[in-house]
Amino acid sequence: MTQSDGGSVALLLASRVPLLVLRFGTGYLRYLGRRRRGVDTFHRTLLEGGMPPERATQLAEAFHDVGSLPRLLRGAAFGRRLVGR
Repeated sequence: MTQSDGGSVALLLASRVPLLVLRFGTGYLRYLGRRRRGVDTFHRTLLEGGMPPERATQLAEAFHDVGSLPRLLRGAAFGRRLVGR
């Protein structure tokens, strides 16, 4: 590999990184919106089913916490089980 090949690879990477950041960023924001709507729907369904509001809120918060991306990534990185926590 010559010096110019290394420069062209670096230039190619530098030109692609902003696009990747944009794609991952918008994907993550979409994920957060869907997660929030899912939690709201879950909470509303529990209330409509006759569950006491305090308990429905508790369960909805737990449901929200399970979908936390940083928590999922930490669990995957360290081989932790998410069930039973």
